[in-house]
Amino acid sequence: MAIKPLHPAWKSWFNLKRFSPNWLGLLAMILTVVAWAIAANVVNYLFLTGVQPLELAGASAMIATFGLALLDCLFGRTQARPLSRQNFALGLILVGLVGADYLAIQRLPVAVAIVLLFTAPVLVVLWTALTARTLPSRSVLVALSLAIAGVLLVSNLLAPDEEPVEWTGIVIGLSTAIFFAAYIVMNEQISATNETIGVMLKTFAVASLFWLAYQVTQGVPWLLLTPENLLEVIYVGLAGNLLPYLLFFWCIQQVQAERAAITATLEPVIAGVLAWVWFGQTLTVMQMIGGVLIIAAITWMQFQTAKEAGHNNL
Repeated sequence: MAIKPLHPAWKSWFNLKRFSPNWLGLLAMILTVVAWAIAANVVNYLFLTGVQPLELAGASAMIATFGLALLDCLFGRTQARPLSRQNFALGLILVGLVGADYLAIQRLPVAVAIVLLFTAPVLVVLWTALTARTLPSRSVLVALSLAIAGVLLVSNLLAPDEEPVEWTGIVIGLSTAIFFAAYIVMNEQISATNETIGVMLKTFAVASLFWLAYQVTQGVPWLLLTPENLLEVIYVGLAGNLLPYLLFFWCIQQVQAERAAITATLEPVIAGVLAWVWFGQTLTVMQMIGGVLIIAAITWMQFQTAKEAGHNNL
């Protein structure tokens, strides 16, 4: 009995879909999210031992820079491009993002700090509308309203008077969203160069030089170098900075920034569960509802944006 050839549709699925850049990009984004979620809780553990956020931010950036330099020697292009203004700007954005993120984690529950950071996709879409000089669509405005309501809830601003509000932590947490939004937009612009390792090496090198200059004014961070903390610090540098940011940059080359942002919203859930298991951190019902509102708003907005873009392309 002769074996029938595969239908063209099945050939297309096997040859394209299974190994398409989009699918690989989304899988890499999930790995990125898991790495960030675990690293956020390791960072919280280090803060409980007395490590200072900005010292950890500097050390992790330098570790990531060293790792990227090794990768660039092994897999980088033979003709590296010179440092551009965009590379320099992305390095400064990374300084603000990681520094603010660590400060927020120190002052807020891990899940709350990360949920505030992931309001960034709303800012990305708003920025896109502003640069295109168009009014935001109804779906964007609805998502923005839901996200604002979610921020109010996770921040305890609508809680009874006996619930404390960590104003400094909330402001810092919202600033991480601004830095992350800028990081997403700038990454998508630079990703056209297809020089993933080289671009990330320059980005982290700029950030490391900034943190090194800062650390000179503070003295030697001896607590980071103790045997009890050294392995965790190295882990944060590698699994919390080098691996996830490298994967995130590569993901944006494979999928749109908006899709990457949707997948990234899994991080607050994973990080919150780990913080509950490891540190006993719990959220109030209102905070959990707020987190769900933010994640739902971002996911729904991105699907609506993609649908509208599809209609416009018809």
